[in-house]
Amino acid sequence: MPDCPRCGNPVELEADGCPHCGFVFRSRPGIDAGAISGQLELRTEPEPEPLNDRTCPHCGTRIYVGDPTCATCGQPLCPRCGAAVAEDAETCPGCGLALTFTCPGCGIDLLSGAEICPDCGLIFARRCLACGEHLYRAPDHCPRCSQPVTHQERRTARSISRRVGTMLVRWSICPVCGTRTMPSKGPCPQCGTRLCPQCNLMLLPEESSCPRCGSELSAACPRCGAGITDGAPECPACGQPLCPDCGAAVEENDTICAACGAELALICSDCGGEVSPGDAVCPHCGAPFISSA
Repeated sequence: MPDCPRCGNPVELEADGCPHCGFVFRSRPGIDAGAISGQLELRTEPEPEPLNDRTCPHCGTRIYVGDPTCATCGQPLCPRCGAAVAEDAETCPGCGLALTFTCPGCGIDLLSGAEICPDCGLIFARRCLACGEHLYRAPDHCPRCSQPVTHQERRTARSISRRVGTMLVRWSICPVCGTRTMPSKGPCPQCGTRLCPQCNLMLLPEESSCPRCGSELSAACPRCGAGITDGAPECPACGQPLCPDCGAAVEENDTICAACGAELALICSDCGGEVSPGDAVCPHCGAPFISSA
């Protein structure tokens, strides 16, 4: 059984986070994921952000924003500035950050970089959605831009992993209906619930970034639920035409988006020139249009 890199307590091999200190794992502790191909999906995390090119003051290993300990030597660190701290330190000697805080939901003590309270399930914002500032403890407002910060109690999907040879296959169990789903492929196919592909947090329909881990989220096709990029003119999975401004479904001959009012241009698929809805042939290249009637 592997140990939590933050507090050193044993955790289950397939755990998403430590039940003792609330630390959310970037990857499965103790697992070498290996390679993967074909239709099998491997859950990968975004590359961690280096802490201003800082290295562990004890062994010289590169350290990252939010790291509570050095992954190589176990030296306790300040999650904000990376300075070495004593096991029983209350504040960082380098930047003055208080290294623990009291959960406003249930009152238990947590480390300043804890992402979720293991007792009451309260999720702490670790990135300001307005300016991108890294957040620690449970602030009411961002220290950089003063925007209000919301800490939310939401359900997180349970993850299941299965090793197939050298490959680790991973899927999630929808917390609403219990259906197996792969969040990176789109919403739950049964009930439409959106989950963060990185930390499995249940998301609101209007959210474009995860309030828990800060991951940028792709929008979902309103027809098939597949992920789409901002400004996409159509869904790459099902071909549904989309408004590039708001992502709503539109018809091929629409000139106005009914959802947001954006003006839409019709484009000839042969030459890329702009055409009118009544054109039978392209005025630029002469390509004939097939009527949908």
